[in-house]
Formats: sequence, C-alpha cells, structure tokens
Amino acid sequence: MTAATTPKGERRRAALVAAAGELLVEGGFDCVRHRSVAQRARIPLAATTYYFESLGDLVTNAVTYAGDHDVADVRARADTVSRRRRGAQATADILATVFFPADSADGMREVVSRYERLVVSTREPRLQAVQERLREELTALHIEVLERSGRGVERRRVQRLMAVEDGAALAAFTLPEGDPHRAVRDAVVDVIDSLAPPG
Repeated sequence: MTAATTPKGERRRAALVAAAGELLVEGGFDCVRHRSVAQRARIPLAATTYYFESLGDLVTNAVTYAGDHDVADVRARADTVSRRRRGAQATADILATVFFPADSADGMREVVSRYERLVVSTREPRLQAVQERLREELTALHIEVLERSGRGVERRRVQRLMAVEDGAALAAFTLPEGDPHRAVRDAVVDVIDSLAPPG
C-alpha cells in the first residue's frame, strides 16, 4: 500500500482537490497553483507534487471537483421543483432559478466558473471528457425540470434551449450591469413553447 492509498493519503489528496476546486471557482484557472492550493489546504507544498503528476493533473481534478459541485447544487434546486403544468413565463422563471441562481454571490461565482471551464476545456483535451460528462448531467437535469413543468421534451430541442441559455448568459457577462439570471429568463420565455411545448 502506497502513502497515496492510505486513509491519511486519501484525506490529504481529497483536501488538495477541494482546495484547488474552491480556488478555481473563486478566482479562475490562474489561481490554481501548487503553492496556493497547498496553502488553502494547509498541507505542505511538496504534497501537491507527490499526489499529482503535474499542474495539469491538479487542474483536471479541480475542474472535476468544481463541476461536480455545480451539478450537485443544480440538482438540489431541481429537486425542489414541484410537478405541475407551467406556462411559458413560469417555466422560464424556474429554469433561470434552477440553472442560473441570482440569490447569492456564491451562485453567481458558480455560473461564471461553469462557463469559464467550458471555454478553457476547448483548448485542453484532458478536460473535454470531464466537460462532456458534466454537460450530459446538466442536460438530464433540464429534461427533468421541463418534465416536472408539464413540458414535452425532445433531447435535440432541449440542447437547443440550453444553447439559447448559454448565449444569453455569456452576453450578460459582457455588460457592466449584466444579469445572467434575468437575461436567461427573458431569452427562454420567447422560445420555450417551440423548444419544449406544453405536454
């Protein structure tokens, strides 16, 4: 048994991954460095090179951690959605609330990090598989929320709906007073009846 697979080793590695994931969400990819991760985890700097093959390996684990936490938070909000038929406005409100929370700074940081990870992964092959899995999970959660809202769901159309959300959110990020939650809600209400019609 190596040190990395002992209970203590697993705890230390998990602490480093959590620290890296938190730094990624808080400040972006430039914040994930061996020294900053070790300081956040309160673990000796040498541990970062002992448990991870390279900075790229540490970053991949950070992306996985941050993405899994984002999906878990979305799932927790989706689980609160009651089953009832909703009109276009109510459905747009629910989707914006579940996937683009506006009620906290933490929620906004998660949304910004979601898109930052998505963009960076297009240049990093090792991150692409992670992002594909996370995107699939978000697609499944969209389908679940739409079904709970009495909407018909066709996977291809749900993916188009998500593309509308992506465009609205990214455009909002570029504006000084941009509000991704409101931008997504307003964009979705215009297309929801064609992309996810009432069932």
